[in-house]
Amino acid sequence: MTGSPITATAVGEGPDLVLLHSLLTDRGVWDPVVPALARERRVWVVDLPGYGGSEPAPADIGVHADRIAAFLDDGDLPEDTDVMGNGLGAVVALALAVRHGARFGKLVLAGGAAQFPREAKQPFVTMAERVRADGMAGIVDLAVRRIFTEDYLAAHPDALEERRAVLLRSDPEAFASACDALRAVDLRDDLGNVGNPTLVVVGDADQATPLARARELADNIAGAQLVVLPDCAHAPQLQQPSELLAAIAPFLDLASAAAPTTA
Repeated sequence: MTGSPITATAVGEGPDLVLLHSLLTDRGVWDPVVPALARERRVWVVDLPGYGGSEPAPADIGVHADRIAAFLDDGDLPEDTDVMGNGLGAVVALALAVRHGARFGKLVLAGGAAQFPREAKQPFVTMAERVRADGMAGIVDLAVRRIFTEDYLAAHPDALEERRAVLLRSDPEAFASACDALRAVDLRDDLGNVGNPTLVVVGDADQATPLARARELADNIAGAQLVVLPDCAHAPQLQQPSELLAAIAPFLDLASAAAPTTA
């Protein structure tokens, strides 16, 4: 989008839906589900700050959320635009609801969290330190195993190399800064102020944002729904795209949960 610090592509026609990717991926992570979503929605696939063509931002989730709000304004997206985030994108989407909830409609948090307890902060510290010392090559194996289950990687060995390639294209300082932002975030006191209709989706094998983090969201956001995907890790759009579509279809008023089209 010309003049915006956030870059994105739009696919399809219909009510607007904005997709925000995770720390360990890029906007291409949504490719398995975009064709199905674009049959009924105008789907905006966004580069978060520091990824793709988007300008870097300080290590502050609130600033990331403000950038997405500005993107909605710059694109003149209507106030019934829905937002779905995964991982980092889910945390940014949650902060967007806290700070700019009136600016959009429904909220889908896939693999999200309001905060990370002390033991869960350490992987962010480790990844940031390694990336700053050795570049993205220093964390790719650790990162990929936070995206998928070991069983999935054993059955899909190509997924390991595909995700390694994506991570190696990432900007090391932007990645480290995002790690710092996730380590510092704490939106627990704000959950009661979220007024957007909310769906929380989590894989029961998600190590990065486990079920306890999802329950914290669902229990404290008024009216929030919770869907648990069996045998799924942190990125359901990659590991279980059909199941993710089926989970979100009723909430987003999609006419069908058609199987995704893959390239």
